[in-house]
Amino acid sequence: MAERLPRLSDLPESGSRVHLLGAAGAGMRALAAVLIDGGWKVTGSDRDSEALHSLSAIGLLPLSESDSSAATRADLVIRSSAIPGDHPAVSAAYETGIPIMKRAAAVGALVNERRLAAVAGTHGKTTVTTMLGLALEAADRDPLVLVGGHVSEWGGNARIGSGPEAVVEADEYDRSFLQLDPSLAVVTSVEPEHLECYGSETELRSAFQTFATPAVDRAGVLVCADDVGALELGANIGSCMSYGFSGSADYRVEIVASASDGQRCRVKGPELDLSFDLAAPGAHNAQNAAAALVSAVLLGAETETLAGCLGRFRGVDRRLQVLGSRNGVVIVDDYAHHPTEVRASVSALRSAWPGARLIVAFQPHLYSRTRVMAAEFGRELSRADQALVLPIYPAREEPIEGVDAGLVVKGTAAHVRQGSVDEAVGLASEARGETVIVFMGAGDVTEAAHRAAGELTGNALGV
Repeated sequence: MAERLPRLSDLPESGSRVHLLGAAGAGMRALAAVLIDGGWKVTGSDRDSEALHSLSAIGLLPLSESDSSAATRADLVIRSSAIPGDHPAVSAAYETGIPIMKRAAAVGALVNERRLAAVAGTHGKTTVTTMLGLALEAADRDPLVLVGGHVSEWGGNARIGSGPEAVVEADEYDRSFLQLDPSLAVVTSVEPEHLECYGSETELRSAFQTFATPAVDRAGVLVCADDVGALELGANIGSCMSYGFSGSADYRVEIVASASDGQRCRVKGPELDLSFDLAAPGAHNAQNAAAALVSAVLLGAETETLAGCLGRFRGVDRRLQVLGSRNGVVIVDDYAHHPTEVRASVSALRSAWPGARLIVAFQPHLYSRTRVMAAEFGRELSRADQALVLPIYPAREEPIEGVDAGLVVKGTAAHVRQGSVDEAVGLASEARGETVIVFMGAGDVTEAAHRAAGELTGNALGV
């Protein structure tokens, strides 16, 4: 028997007290915004940080991570996947009889009764989710959107909307996306990732199929024709549509013209021939935009409302985000933390700044990922003119013996080497002439990027 998916009735009534564990994370921030808008009284705890305290601006009461008593006073405790089951606050809630729910189930409860567009994939899901939200917004459909990155147009990680559609970034980590009940399932890519959760690639692919299949008889399943894993998923499901640059794609995208300030693109397929402007650089963003625009049409958006909706969209924070520039030197912050993402980002930067010297300060994310993909990271970083590999950001993991940044550097050319965070920050003041310095990774390397931008521009904010 299929597992019952979460519904709104699984949450306490509006006005009840909800406490979030791991509140400063991107996904939890989006959840907090929706809960607060819905009338729940929300508190949250995490490690002390500016990100935690900034949540007070949306109505959340931030509390110390060590304050387990807040969990015992709530009507519901919601924990992110980064919070282990034996966390003191989880234990305190359990002993007090307070219901505990994972973030993924809470999101499902909030969106599963709407017409849900869920965007999954190893890469690109944050950007496609945001672009789809912007497209539905332009079509006056007033969508609710939850995304794993800060979107300047919405002032946060969520767009509060009362229209019929919800758009959600569907994360495969910890099988979170299996809590969703999509009307439209979009899959950008399926590559080996989070195998610590799944144990094998076979189990990972099976989870993607379980996620997407319910949408077949609804608005449909849309997969990327340029990704082998996504295409295999589509073949296994047996009924889906595809998008991409490939000549076999049902909806084929092409870049008509490209300049430093954006691209002119076209997507053509069944009952669709749409030329559109895109401010974000790179072929991967043209591909992402096609996924979003096709999805909007599949959800019923009028085509004529979509041509200009991405003309000013330069991306989500930490996705090739320019933090500052001076005298030809540009500082970029980027979230790439998988070899395919590194390759796409390097290619996009080469396209946006042709002729400039490209320097990458890369922070590997997770010991387990680095152990498996070190050689691939080294190969992709070699495409830059210079690459500095920083110490591994552990996130939720304990160190693995013999796994460090040296694995990434091993076997590469001399222009790829290990370095410290301070050395990476110093690159900004050392650079001369047309130079792009990108700080890359899913950890706290973003702090180094902002420091470098501040040093370059003389502005503490780096802008």
